[in-house]
Amino acid sequence: MPSIFDPTEQNKNIESKIIAGLERISRVFKFLLWDIAKNENLSPIQIQFLIFLLYNKPSRTYTTDIANEFNLTKATVSDAIASLEEKNLVEKHQDINDKRRYLLKLTPKGKKIAKQLSTWADVLKDNLKNFNQRDKEIILEFILKLIESFYEAGIITAQRMCFSCLYFQKNAYPNSNAPHHCNLLNKPLSIIELRLDCEDYTPIQAD
Repeated sequence: MPSIFDPTEQNKNIESKIIAGLERISRVFKFLLWDIAKNENLSPIQIQFLIFLLYNKPSRTYTTDIANEFNLTKATVSDAIASLEEKNLVEKHQDINDKRRYLLKLTPKGKKIAKQLSTWADVLKDNLKNFNQRDKEIILEFILKLIESFYEAGIITAQRMCFSCLYFQKNAYPNSNAPHHCNLLNKPLSIIELRLDCEDYTPIQAD
C-alpha cells in the first residue's frame, strides 16, 4: 500500500494530502511544546498534565482520568506525576471515599507555573484571527466530524464532546443553522456552539 507521506501519493489522493497536512500541523504543536518545555525543565507531557489539572474540576483529577484523557497507561502517567511531585508542582490527596485512590492537586507553585504555561498555543490562536468567520466555522465543523469518526472507529477513546454525549441529538433540525439539539440545555446547537470539552458531559451507556 502506498504511503501517505509519499508526495506522489499525496498528489493523486486527497485523503493522503489531508493526513499529511494534519501531521505537519502536529509538528507545530510539538515544536511549541518542546520549546517551552526545555526552558522550564519539564517534558511536554508534564506541561499538558499541569494545564489539565489547572482547568479541570477535582472529580476529574485521578490518575485514571489523565490516562484516559491522553490515551496513556497508568504507569506512564504515574511516572510523570511522580516527577512533578518531586518538583513540588503536584501533590496527592487520598480520596476520603476510597483510600486506594488519590486526587491530584496543583501546589501553589504548580498553579502559578501552569497558568504561565497555559499560553503556549496563543500564537496559533492569534494566527487564526487572520481568517474569516466562515472559514473558521468550516474548519471547526471538519475537526469535530473527524474526531467523531475517530471515536466511532475506535481509534480514540470517548471524548468529552457533544457527538458522544447522552444529551446530544444529532441533526434534530435538518437544514437549520442550528441543526443539533442538547437535551440538557434544552436548546438547538449550531456548529460553533458544539463543545470539544463539556463539564456536563455524560457518556452514552452501552447496551
